[in-house]
Amino acid sequence: MRTATLLFSTAIAIAYGAPTTSFEDLKPIEAEVAKGFGKLMADEAAKFDKPQIKIEADADKANGAHIPDTIGVLIVPQKDLKESEELAAKFKADRGAPLAFLFLYRVAPVVNNATVDKSKLRPVKLADEQGKEHTVHTLLLSVRQVADDDYRLYAYGYNDKPIVDAKFSERTASGTNPVVVEVKDVDHDKRQGKLVVSVFGKYQATFTIGHMPD
Repeated sequence: MRTATLLFSTAIAIAYGAPTTSFEDLKPIEAEVAKGFGKLMADEAAKFDKPQIKIEADADKANGAHIPDTIGVLIVPQKDLKESEELAAKFKADRGAPLAFLFLYRVAPVVNNATVDKSKLRPVKLADEQGKEHTVHTLLLSVRQVADDDYRLYAYGYNDKPIVDAKFSERTASGTNPVVVEVKDVDHDKRQGKLVVSVFGKYQATFTIGHMPD
C-alpha cells in the first residue's frame, strides 16, 4: 500500500517559509488512492470510544481533494447508503442517520469566525515509511430531519453537540458516489473555503473550513 506521505504527510511550508497554502490548488484524489486511505483511516475510526453515531464505512466509495503533502479532505460514506423508507425513518433519530466519516488534514471547520481547535476533533494516526506518525482529524457525519422540509448535516467531534449544523438544500451535484465532498468558493486571503457535502447527487450542505497548522 502507498504510504501516508502521498496523501497526508507532514506539511512544513509555514515552518520553513515556503509559499502559503492555497485552497485553489486542491485537486481530486485519485480513486485508488482514496480507496486505500479510506479503508486505512476508516478502520482506525471504527475503534473510536463512544462515538455519537455508528458508521460502517464503504471505502470503495471514498473520495476527496488534496494538495499532496500539504492539506486534504477525504469522505468515506456509510455502507449500503441509498434512499429508502428505512433511511428516512433514521433521519428522525436524535443524532440522525449515519452518513460518513470525514477526514481532514490540516483543515478544520470554522465556527464563530475561528477555526475549531484540534482538541475538539477525533484524531487518527498514520505512520509513513520512515515510521513517523502523522495526525488526520475526523468528523462523524449524520443527517437529521428536524422538520418536514428541514434536513441538517451534523458533524461530530468529541462532544455530544455537533460542531457543524448545516442545512441541506436541493441542488444538482456531480459524481456518482452516494456522498461526495468538494471545496468551493475559496477565499485566498483568509485561507478558507466552503466544504460542500453532496448526498445522492441532489442534496447539498455547506460549511466553512480553514487552514489549521500542525
